[in-house]
Amino acid sequence: MLSDLKYSLRQWRKSPGFSVVTLFTLALCIGANTAIFSMVYALLLKPPPFPEPDQLVDIYNSYPKVQIPKMPSNVVEYLDYKQHAASYQSVGLWAVSHPRVGRDSSAVLTMCGVATADFFDVLGIHPLLGRFFTQENSAPANCNVVVLSESYWESQFGSDPNVLDRTLEINGASCRIVGVAPRSLEAFDARVRFVEPFTWSPQDADPGKRHSDGMLLYGRLKPGATVIQAQAEADGIERRFYDTLPPSGLRQFIERTGARVRIGAMRFEDVQPFKSKLYLLQTGVVFVLLIGCINIANLLLARANGRSAEFGTRMALGAGRGTIARQLLIESLLLTGGGALLGLGFAWGLLRVTNQYSSRLLPTAQPFRLDPEMLAMTAVISLAVSVLVALLPVAQMWRTNLTEAMHHRGRTASAGSSVRAWSGILVMGQVATALILMTGAGLLIHSFANALSVDPGFDPQRLVTASISLPAHFKGTTLAVFHQYEDRMLRGLNEIPGIDSAALASGLPYSGEISVNGFALADEPPTPNSPQPTAFNLTVSTGYFETLRIRLLAGRFFQPNDGTPGHLAYIVDRRFAERFFPGKSALGGRFIFGPPLAKGEAWPTIVGVVDDVPYNGVEDATGLPFVYIPMLQTGWRGAFFIVRSSRPTPELISLIRKKCQEIEPGSILTEPATMRTVVDNSLSDRRVVMLLLASFAGLALFLSALGIYGILAYDVSQRTHEIGIRGALGASRRQVVGLIMRQGLGKTGAGLLVGLIGSVILGRYMTHLLFNLPPTDPWAYGAVLLVLLGVALLASYLPARRAAAIDPVQALRNE
Repeated sequence: MLSDLKYSLRQWRKSPGFSVVTLFTLALCIGANTAIFSMVYALLLKPPPFPEPDQLVDIYNSYPKVQIPKMPSNVVEYLDYKQHAASYQSVGLWAVSHPRVGRDSSAVLTMCGVATADFFDVLGIHPLLGRFFTQENSAPANCNVVVLSESYWESQFGSDPNVLDRTLEINGASCRIVGVAPRSLEAFDARVRFVEPFTWSPQDADPGKRHSDGMLLYGRLKPGATVIQAQAEADGIERRFYDTLPPSGLRQFIERTGARVRIGAMRFEDVQPFKSKLYLLQTGVVFVLLIGCINIANLLLARANGRSAEFGTRMALGAGRGTIARQLLIESLLLTGGGALLGLGFAWGLLRVTNQYSSRLLPTAQPFRLDPEMLAMTAVISLAVSVLVALLPVAQMWRTNLTEAMHHRGRTASAGSSVRAWSGILVMGQVATALILMTGAGLLIHSFANALSVDPGFDPQRLVTASISLPAHFKGTTLAVFHQYEDRMLRGLNEIPGIDSAALASGLPYSGEISVNGFALADEPPTPNSPQPTAFNLTVSTGYFETLRIRLLAGRFFQPNDGTPGHLAYIVDRRFAERFFPGKSALGGRFIFGPPLAKGEAWPTIVGVVDDVPYNGVEDATGLPFVYIPMLQTGWRGAFFIVRSSRPTPELISLIRKKCQEIEPGSILTEPATMRTVVDNSLSDRRVVMLLLASFAGLALFLSALGIYGILAYDVSQRTHEIGIRGALGASRRQVVGLIMRQGLGKTGAGLLVGLIGSVILGRYMTHLLFNLPPTDPWAYGAVLLVLLGVALLASYLPARRAAAIDPVQALRNE
């Protein structure tokens, strides 16, 4: 075998062009498969690093009658399930926040976890250093403690083992470090740098707030308990709670929304939106690997056919067919081994690129990496590929009369009919697979173009935004203080030279972080079985619609006194007006979020109707309308500023940051961006899938063209004698070109027919991934067919032109 290995190295050194193309092809195919499967494994298949992870469940609220499949839980449900649910070892609450770490002058916003003490029991983790929280730390008087994540401990404290009992300044309070959590906590949420105890007041535990969302509730099932049993128990607990409720707004809300608690595997729902996209990408790279294998097998088959005389000579010198088969397999292993090593480098680079987008796809996920399991998978793929690509050459060698080939090497140099038949089948397979992959990419590209063409309902050009974090002393202040700050902020922003207009809002278009609540209409008393009307709501300042240039359809925009007592007002979008005021004007309509008001109380009034704006992105499937509320009416709910200006963005942000410090020292601006960037980021998951699949389709097209060209070029080189005879008998150059091109295009046409069938099947599978596009879109199919035919024409013409240039006399003399 060592001798075979040395001989294989000499063979590949003698054909450097062939070796480089083969290694490059394998590196791309194996590397792409390794990278994509690393993503699939990390998000869908890899078990979380917690003890008995199948016992971890997510407990959440669902409102099927208003098309809201999942909403967070709350303190009321946590306490109820902690006391009455027998299926769990423990249940715990979890949330994230962005506190200010450090003093006002140098404070930095940092992602923080907020959890009950039993949340760590749910995960089944133990402190790396010190301890976790206790139940006593949930009391406001004892809550100034913090547990660091291992990464934060390493980066900020240099892994100092004496970090315990040191303090961390968080939101103006000194918090004592009591422990360090292991890295497995970051597998639950990679964003978190430390964890604070969650505290609640008696008002938060009021049963009337059972459906006031806010926290994520997780549980660890007891040994032997199942999700089905836990769901049945949850149904019983909810039924008992409902039966004890007196007639009230909450009881009515439960009836009209179909509110129900759901139990599911932890994080199962989080990855569902990406599951089909990841599997589509995995299918795409498997197709690329298949095309690469076909290409290399075809080339090795042709190469082995050309070496039949060599094999015959070796047999005459005493080598058996098994020895020659082993030689071919070692040559294949050598190639795939080198390709796999190069492929790992390619996979590493591809993962680094995708990690730039992974936080947008699933913010809690850790960066993708090449785990040991992926290295083992790469080795298995390489071994499988080496065997697959060597099978046809070995089978052909076994069936060929090598002794005859050695004696008649001149006249039998042309590829045999069986070799040409197998080569034709392989080329057809390449073309069919490439067509399927390219059609999928074409559908996604057209779908992405449709998403980009959606009217955003506002003008995103020259808009700049950022989030504002106020100093710690604002916590607990009155609404009047916040309103004064809002007024100073708006006046200060409008004073900056170059800013045309400015506004504040609790959310941004295309951000997807908008509150949703049920409401009551003044003129339509609810009936027991009618669905609960629900809408997204956004708190905005005056000047918001003018700054974003949202089109006014009826009525007016907010005025400075809107939201003050006696002037309660709403502005609704077109969808709201058409749904709840069909065939009439919505102006003057009255409604309120929450239960109906008592008789004699003033209802907020609709003062304007504006165009629809896709705040949750253009692919929002809820169909719920939007309502705008003046800031004076609800108070401060966190804010983004939005300014319209023609000044360069970095210069503008610098001026705004300086102005914010003047207005309120200690203010922090985060996430500065243009609205064009915000809109683009909302489509990042679709863009990533489209670009990756388009890249794989381009690679498939290149490999298919290489396969068609390679096999026809080799066929021409082996048929020199035949083509010379045809020329000697009077065949013209055009006839020779036509002969070779018919062979190439015939194989391409057969592959296209098979590929069309596969493309239709793939299109049906992709239906839910397409935006405003049927899976049989003729433009996508037509464009892909034209591109593939054009490439096939070029790949066939080049060898055909070479064949037409053969001098008949010279060809016959050489023979």
